[in-house]
Amino acid sequence: MNYCTDYITHYKLDAEHFDYFDNPDPAGRAYDNLFRKFILKLAGKPKSVLDIGSGGGWTSTIPHEQILFVDLSLNNLAKLKSDFSAPVMADAHFLPFKNESQEFVIVSEILEHLNSPQAAAKEILRVLKPGGKAIVSTPYKENIRYTLCIHCNQPTPMNAHLHSFDRETLLSFFPSAKTSVYLFGSKVLTVIRAASLFEKLPLWVWRMVNYPLLKLVDKAQHIIIVLEK
Repeated sequence: MNYCTDYITHYKLDAEHFDYFDNPDPAGRAYDNLFRKFILKLAGKPKSVLDIGSGGGWTSTIPHEQILFVDLSLNNLAKLKSDFSAPVMADAHFLPFKNESQEFVIVSEILEHLNSPQAAAKEILRVLKPGGKAIVSTPYKENIRYTLCIHCNQPTPMNAHLHSFDRETLLSFFPSAKTSVYLFGSKVLTVIRAASLFEKLPLWVWRMVNYPLLKLVDKAQHIIIVLEK
């Protein structure tokens, strides 16, 4: 199993050097927009939002009255503060919130980076209110690639992705929750760079094409789990 020896320092520095929310590839940006539209559809209109691993804070587009941004980087959090939000510097493994205190939790593209996704999953369930909802998304069945670190000469996973998830593995982290599972982003559409063609169309058009392709070939970009406690 991959493991980051000092992930707190890593993600503080990472935010200072890289902006993963500034995708220079037009097809990549179009796909990101479609993916986020789908997350927004699943999220609904919660009064309060807890965004774990907020990064650039795109989740602020979810309709809300209050949003808590949780990140390890002060650099990220300093850019996100507004009248309707609060930045919280914290670790997803140890959330500084009371039991059953959060109405809606989103953890998007974070678990694959964590030393212990299981610990973070327990924290998500711990802070979620009865009747509350959480959305968790990760890459799906990712073939993690490695490079040789120029500093330590050890194999290093690309994009700091430590884990790869399929349906069974991800669901096993949330045994006590009611769950719905969605696959998003057929890799067939990714290869032909089709997202740009669908970006301005209603989301159902993309889903109408995406769904049968995933039934035919089980290769998706992302898996999304919606939890209800």
